[in-house]
Amino acid sequence: MNVSNYKNLNVGKKEFTPATKEEMNQELNNLLKSKITYKEKEGKSALGDTVNIDYKGLLDDVPFEGGTAEKYDLGLGSGSFIPGFEEQLVGYSKGDDVDVHVTFPEQYHAENLAGKAVVFKCHIHEVKEKVTPELNDEFAKGFGLDSLEQLKNELARQMNAKKKNDLDNEYLGRLIKNIVDNSEIEVSDEVMKKSVDEIYAYYESQVAQYGLNMDSYLAMQQMSVEDFRNQLADQAMAQAKGDQLLEYVAKNENIVASDEEVERELSMYQNYYQIPDEEFKKFKEERLEDVKADILRRKTALFLIENNN
Repeated sequence: MNVSNYKNLNVGKKEFTPATKEEMNQELNNLLKSKITYKEKEGKSALGDTVNIDYKGLLDDVPFEGGTAEKYDLGLGSGSFIPGFEEQLVGYSKGDDVDVHVTFPEQYHAENLAGKAVVFKCHIHEVKEKVTPELNDEFAKGFGLDSLEQLKNELARQMNAKKKNDLDNEYLGRLIKNIVDNSEIEVSDEVMKKSVDEIYAYYESQVAQYGLNMDSYLAMQQMSVEDFRNQLADQAMAQAKGDQLLEYVAKNENIVASDEEVERELSMYQNYYQIPDEEFKKFKEERLEDVKADILRRKTALFLIENNN
């Protein structure tokens, strides 16, 4: 391995700018939206309300596939149904039956329905209206804080910490690429395979969030496992070289993960995941090396960021 100079490089570190007032207001609005609740409404439905409905779609008086549901919550004005559907449910009350007449778009995915006029027989079980909390001290107490001012200060701290972290990560990526591109770093077949395996496992975890496995995901992409793994080669090579560079810098600069740092990190894991003491011993044995590696990587990355422009 022949590593080029990795200190005092100028690859264009971007200047940090704190969160703006507009960004803060947007985040406060997002917090308000996250706490919106719904309550039953006695009057008639209006745009912005939610109606709980049964519906049955009929084409020429015959039910069609996928056109029936029970106890479905539909936000009026959400645009989630066929154009014109939601507006026809405005002005009704709990217990009403409504015939909704709509025409499917010409480019609708189901060919048997594209461009066809249909009727949906709807029964309204309930009308609910939004309850949006007020942005005040009481709202802040829901986050464990005493006042709205404290909430704003905490929000600013978190937003600025994230912005700085994102900025550092973006800079670190460019910095590592610059050093790697000017170095000679060999990657063995074994290390390359391990890097591809790690990226593949990441994709597995991502598609699992959508209820898919890799076989079904790759079938949708019309791609074999081998083709997908080959597609990951460039990313895996960059990752492997970056990892080896960080290991080299850590060794060369005597950067280590101290016992105190490792114990502190493990304790944070235990507290966060509420791991009982009797299970923590096994957890510690299994994760010890991973925790050490994570700490070492973070410290080495910070060293590179602090020692370059």
